[in-house]
Amino acid sequence: MFLTLFYMIATTIQSRRILFLKTHLRNLFQSNTAACPTIMFYNKTISSCKESKSPTDDWETDEFMTSCLCMNKCDARLDELLWYRGDMRLCTIFPQQKVDISSWLTYQYGKTFFPLHINNRNGTLLKPEYKLYILVEADLENYKPVAATQATKVEDYGLIITWTATKNIDLIVESDLDMVTKFFIAAMEGQCYINNGLLLKRIETVLISGKPCLYNSDLLNSPPTKKFIDKVEWDTHTERLKSLSHTAKIASETCKPVEVKEFPGLIVYPENAATDFEIELMQRAILSETPESESRSQVSTPVSVSIPSQESQLLPDKVQDATVHTTEFQGVPHSGSKSLDTLDNLDEIPETIKVKQVSCSDIKSTSKPFEPKAFYDAKDSKVTSSTSPFKSTMIEITEKLSSKNIKPPNVLIYADSLIARNNVKRVLEESLGTDKYAIYALSSEEACNDAWIENAALVVVCGNIGSEIGNQIMEYILRGGKLLALCSDIVHILLPSFKTAEVRENELVHFSYGKWKHVRMMHHIFCYQASPVRTRFSQDHEDAKAPGVSPPTSVKVKDKKGNSYSIELKVLGTEETWHTPSILLGTLSGSSGKVVFSQIHLEIDPMQYELEESKFNALKESNAIRLEIFNDLLKVHLGIELRDTSRETIAITYTPAFFLGRHELKLEMLEKLKDTMKTNDILKMSKMEIQFCRSSTVPRPASSSFLPIMLYQCPNDFSTVEYFENLTSQELGRLVIFAEILSSSMDVLNGSQLQHGLAVIVRQQTQGHGRGKNVWLSPKGCAMFSLQLHVSIKTVLGSRISILQHLVSVAIISAFKSLPGYEDIDLRLKWPNDIYAGNNIKIGGLIVKTQIISDLCICNVGVGFNLFNKEPTCCINDLVNAFNQAYNGKLKMISYEQYFAIVFNEIERWLNIVQRGNIDLFLDAYYTYWMHTDADVTVLSASGVSQSARILGIDEYGYLRVRGEDGSIFTVHPDGNTFDCLKGLIAPK
Repeated sequence: MFLTLFYMIATTIQSRRILFLKTHLRNLFQSNTAACPTIMFYNKTISSCKESKSPTDDWETDEFMTSCLCMNKCDARLDELLWYRGDMRLCTIFPQQKVDISSWLTYQYGKTFFPLHINNRNGTLLKPEYKLYILVEADLENYKPVAATQATKVEDYGLIITWTATKNIDLIVESDLDMVTKFFIAAMEGQCYINNGLLLKRIETVLISGKPCLYNSDLLNSPPTKKFIDKVEWDTHTERLKSLSHTAKIASETCKPVEVKEFPGLIVYPENAATDFEIELMQRAILSETPESESRSQVSTPVSVSIPSQESQLLPDKVQDATVHTTEFQGVPHSGSKSLDTLDNLDEIPETIKVKQVSCSDIKSTSKPFEPKAFYDAKDSKVTSSTSPFKSTMIEITEKLSSKNIKPPNVLIYADSLIARNNVKRVLEESLGTDKYAIYALSSEEACNDAWIENAALVVVCGNIGSEIGNQIMEYILRGGKLLALCSDIVHILLPSFKTAEVRENELVHFSYGKWKHVRMMHHIFCYQASPVRTRFSQDHEDAKAPGVSPPTSVKVKDKKGNSYSIELKVLGTEETWHTPSILLGTLSGSSGKVVFSQIHLEIDPMQYELEESKFNALKESNAIRLEIFNDLLKVHLGIELRDTSRETIAITYTPAFFLGRHELKLEMLEKLKDTMKTNDILKMSKMEIQFCRSSTVPRPASSSFLPIMLYQCPNDFSTVEYFENLTSQELGRLVIFAEILSSSMDVLNGSQLQHGLAVIVRQQTQGHGRGKNVWLSPKGCAMFSLQLHVSIKTVLGSRISILQHLVSVAIISAFKSLPGYEDIDLRLKWPNDIYAGNNIKIGGLIVKTQIISDLCICNVGVGFNLFNKEPTCCINDLVNAFNQAYNGKLKMISYEQYFAIVFNEIERWLNIVQRGNIDLFLDAYYTYWMHTDADVTVLSASGVSQSARILGIDEYGYLRVRGEDGSIFTVHPDGNTFDCLKGLIAPK
C-alpha cells in the first residue's frame, strides 16, 4: 500500500514537471524565435565513461554550457536551470547558439545504414509555427550494441537534415516545439541511448546558416546486419564518418569538390561552390546510382530525369547513359536508376565522378539560413519538385480514374431477420451480379461502429433498425452515402414528421411508379405518411377513396451533434387505395447523400407466398415488373451500376485443371504425397477433393468440391511457352495447377502439405476469399493465384512469419517496376494487405493462411490483382491504355502469363534477401511503396479509452507502430471486426 502511494505521488510530480516544461517552452517561443534563448539538455553521464575525465564538477565549463561546434560558444551564458536529476541538466542559454553547417554533410535518407541506422522512415508532419532546429550530439567512443535495440530513435522527433563527425557525431534535426519537448522529456526520463546504441550527450536548439555538402555514398558498403557486431566493425564505421567529415571541411574551405583519400571515387561536393544547375547535375549523378529498394520514404534529395547531353563531359560514360526515374507515393518523391530486380548488379557504379570546378569568386552570397529542399506540400499533398513526364502523367491518370471510384464496391445489408436479409441479398445479386460489387451482411455490432461508413457504395436496410443504428445511417448519408430502405422504420427515424397508421398484415395493394401503373405488390404492415388522415387504414366496408395529405417537399433533420440539415422530398410512387406515398426519394441538400424509402416489399420473391394462391398468382404476374422497378431505383436514383444483361448469362461450368511443369518435378511431388493420397491419386483437402489424373484415369466430373487435375495435357488458353520463358525462379512457380474456374484457388492448397513453390492459377473464382469475412470479387481478367511456401521457423523469416504478406506485396509492385517503362507506375501499399493505384483505387489484395507442422510453416498465399478487368475498380492495363492514348505512348500490355512469371520471380528474390538476414533492404522497399506516412489513426486501448496516434511504421512482426498523443510508441493490431483495418485499431494488453 505504501509503495503504491509513493508511486502515485512520484507519477503526479513527474506529470506536473512535464506539463510545466511544455508550458514554459511555449511561453519562451511566443516571440521571435531568433531572439529566444537556446534550450539545452546535457548528459554528464557520458563524461564518466571516459577514463581521462576529471571527477571534479564541470557544470559551469564550456563543455557543459554549449557545443564546441557553435559559432558563438564563447558568448554563452547560463540563463535558467529548468530541471536536473543526477548527471543530467536542462537549462536555457543566452544568446541563442548558432551553427554554420557549410562543412557538414547532407543526410541522405535513402541510406538507412549510413551514417546511422534508422528504423522509422517517417519524419513528421511538422507544425509551421515554432519550427526549430536542434543539434543532437552523441559520443562515438561510447558505443553500446546492447542498447541499440531499445534506443530512442532521433528520426522520431523530426527530419535529420545534416551531420558531421569528430569525437562526437552531431546531427541537425528540423523539428517543431511539440516534437522537441517530447525529445527532451524522453531524455529526461533516462532514454539516453540513440541510434546505433550511442550515448546521447546533448540536445540543443540552435540557429543554422550555410548549406551542407553533398556526397555520393554508394561506395560506402552497408554492414552485414542492422547491428554492428563487434568493436572492429564499429571502429571501421566511425573512421569512415570521421574521414568523410574531415574531407567536407576541406571541400568547404577550398570551395571545390574533394575526393576522400580513403575511398577513391567518393566525392564530397560543397553545395555553395557551383550554380544551381550544376548542383542539380551533381545531385542527379550522386543519386542515379541509388537502387530503388534502397530509397527510403522520407527525406531525400529530389532528382529528375536523365543527364543532359550538353553536360556529358562532366561525367563518366556509364553515367551519361543512365536514366533516373522518380517514384512517388503519398506525395513524396523517391529516386533510383535501377528497379528492384537489378539490385545486385552493382558493378555498373562508376569508379569516379568528375565535376566542373568553380572558383570561390564566382560564388553568390549565401548568408540566409539553410532550408531543406521543399519536396512535399503538406497543404495540398502534391509534389513540388520536378518529376519525370511519365511519372506526372501516371499521377494525373490515377487521379482521374480514382475520381470515378470514390467509394469501395461494397453493398451492405442490415435486416432485422435472417429471412429478410436473404431476400435482399438474392434480389441484389440478381440486379448487380457478382463482378462489380461485394455484398455483405452488416451485424448489429458492426452497424453501431463507424468503420463501414466510408466503405459502402450502397446500404440497404429492411425492417426495424432502432435509433442507435438509425443515427449511424444518418451519419452515412451526411457523408454522401446512398441508402435504400425497404419497409423499414428508418422512415420515421430520418423523417420524424412521418407517422404510422395500422394496416392489415401482408396487405396486397395497387400502386404506380413511373411507367409502371396499377402494379399489385405486397405493402409493409405499417404505412408511414405525413399527418395521416386516420389512425388506421380503412377496411373493405369503409370509404377508401378519401384523398391523402400531400407530404412536405422538405424536412429538417439533425445529426448526432444537433446540427440541422434539410432533406428534399419527392414522391416517386403512390399507393392507389389510401393515396399515400409508397416510394419516396430524399436528397440531402448540398450533398450527394440520397435515400429511397419504399413501403413496398420489392425484395420478396413470389415463392414466399406459394401457399396463398391468390397472392401468389398476383405477385407472380407482377414479378418481372418488381425487378424492373427495383433496378430502376438503384440505377436512376441511387447511381448504382447494374449487371450487363445484354450478354447472355452463361451457367457456371466446372472443368478439369492442368498440372504444368517438368515431368520429373511432377512425379517427385506425387511420390511425396503417395502416403497421404487415397486410391486413384485422390487427395482430400479441407474444402475439396483433388485427383491427379494419369493417362489411364477416368475422373468423375469437376464440381465446386471436386477437381480432377490432368497430368499429361495442356490448357488451350494459357501459354506455357510464354510463362516458362519469363520464369527465372529456382523453385517458385515451377509447378503450376491451372484451372479455368474454381470456387477459390486457396481451396486447392488449404489442408495439406503439398510442395514448396507450388502455384495454383485460376481464370475465374466463384467464392474468392478476402481478409476475415471479406470476399474478393473475381471477374474474368483478374489475375488470381495461390502459392504454397514452406518456411522453417528456425530461419529469419520463420521467426517472424507474419511479415510474409508484406514481402509478397513488395514483390508484386517491384515485379511491375522491373518492366521497362513501368518504373514510375503509381502503385502503393495499404497496410496490411492491399495494393492501390494512387491513393484511392484498390487494385489488388492478398491473404496468407499459415499452418505450423513440427518446425515448418506451411504458408498458403492467395493473391488477386486487377490485370485486364475494368470492374470493380480499374486495372493495370487501364492505366497503360490511358497513358498510351492520351500521350501517344508505346507501353506494352502485360500479358497474363508474363504477370505470373515475374511475380513468382520477385517473391523468390525477396524471400532470399530476407532469409539472408537483410531485412533492412526489404523494409526500405516496403516504406518506399506504402501510403501511410504520417497518417493519423484512432486507437482503442484495452481499457476502452480511445486516443489519436500517428503511424510510424511496422514492427518486426508486421504490425503497426504508432506514436500516441503523449509521445509513447507502441504497437497496434486490427480489431478484426471492420471493413477497413485502419478504422478499428486496438492496442493489445
